[in-house]
Amino acid sequence: MSETTAKPKAADQSEETKVIEYLQKNPDLLMAYPRIFSELSIPHQTHGATSLVARQLKILRDKNRNLKKNLDELINIARDNEELNQRFHRLALELINTEQLHEVLAMVQDQVQTFFYTDFVCFKFLPGISDKDKQLDAHYLDAESGIVGTVTPWLEKRAPVCGRQDDKVNRALFGDDIKIESSALVPLYHTAELGLLCLGSVSKDRFNKDMGTIFLQQLGELVSTRLKGLLTREPPG
Repeated sequence: MSETTAKPKAADQSEETKVIEYLQKNPDLLMAYPRIFSELSIPHQTHGATSLVARQLKILRDKNRNLKKNLDELINIARDNEELNQRFHRLALELINTEQLHEVLAMVQDQVQTFFYTDFVCFKFLPGISDKDKQLDAHYLDAESGIVGTVTPWLEKRAPVCGRQDDKVNRALFGDDIKIESSALVPLYHTAELGLLCLGSVSKDRFNKDMGTIFLQQLGELVSTRLKGLLTREPPG
């Protein structure tokens, strides 16, 4: 007589399916029968078998560890945002109490470089912008370099532009001797476009095109409001 390998009967498979479905619908069932619960085991990847409780505890610990990590990240973000809000408040107070244009420019450059953790900060104004004391000579965009045409669309959108720019743009904004790997360019405006507040970094990762820009947008609005009345726009012609 030849031997045959036993196969699960269809009825056995059906019963197994019913058990699984019943346990899924009644997850607390095993808690009511601790003896059965304590005897259950499931295969372990490396060491024989492990109790179901131990396996569930490990899964819960892993989930809790991930939740704690996510919570810590959210807390750190909230803490950084709170600190940034406080610095914005101090900047606003100092702007209110600063009257001279050169003091406003110097103070903004110093404060922004500190609280945005960036390497270089400078102002670049459109050629038609002027002030009564003629203090902007070192802060104009070079009309001969073509940079005005490059930045005009950014100014018209009135939204910060973040990321890497080509070397020609970086040199026109920050100077020939400074190596900029990433930047945030913040439009300045009130009734018309004034220019840019430029933040530059030697790190490729400091500013990127996908970063949030709400604080940069608010910074541009704050500085633009303070410059209103200190600058004038010469009519074209």
